[in-house]
Amino acid sequence: MSKFGTSQISTEKADVERRLMILTTLFVTGIVVSNVIAAKIVKIGVFVFPASILSYTFTFILSNMVSDILDKKYSSYLIWMGFLAQAVASGLVLLGLFMPAESIDRGEAYRLLLGMNWRFTLASFCAYGASQFLNYYIFNSKLLKSKFVANLVSVLIAQLFDTIVFTFVAFTGVYPRLWSMILSQYIIKVIIVVVANPIFLLTKKLR
Repeated sequence: MSKFGTSQISTEKADVERRLMILTTLFVTGIVVSNVIAAKIVKIGVFVFPASILSYTFTFILSNMVSDILDKKYSSYLIWMGFLAQAVASGLVLLGLFMPAESIDRGEAYRLLLGMNWRFTLASFCAYGASQFLNYYIFNSKLLKSKFVANLVSVLIAQLFDTIVFTFVAFTGVYPRLWSMILSQYIIKVIIVVVANPIFLLTKKLR
């Protein structure tokens, strides 16, 4: 092989690695940020849902994009990285919570803003594991020939499981109308997924 051919292959490999790094960064950022803002419940008309609904939903599409650009092994690795990111972020937030505050007001503000509720943390881990791996297996099962359709179907099914698991673990005994909350969240997620699904087509340009 000529030097030119070797150089071209090296350049293409570097381009793929750079794109994967961008997608990985977006995925991990989406997971960590979603955990921070999930405690805020938003109400728009009859719809009630966590503030994290947009950032978290996008992580499923990003995971499938990685499967399509590289391979499913890296996508699986990415999901485990998400688990690690959540654990590290939770640990650092907890550490900050126990550090002595400069003033009572600042300490209370930190607690209100970032103080972890063990149920939200548990709900996040349970929902994340169930839904992300379900999305992973459906998308990579090759039951659907069209990757575009496979992404849409896998994300919609995974989001339903995610919504049910997170809501029941986090809000049972706290919020009285759980199924209403689940329905509200899922309708919003369906809208987001359907509108955002064309983003998946970017994988053709990222290969």
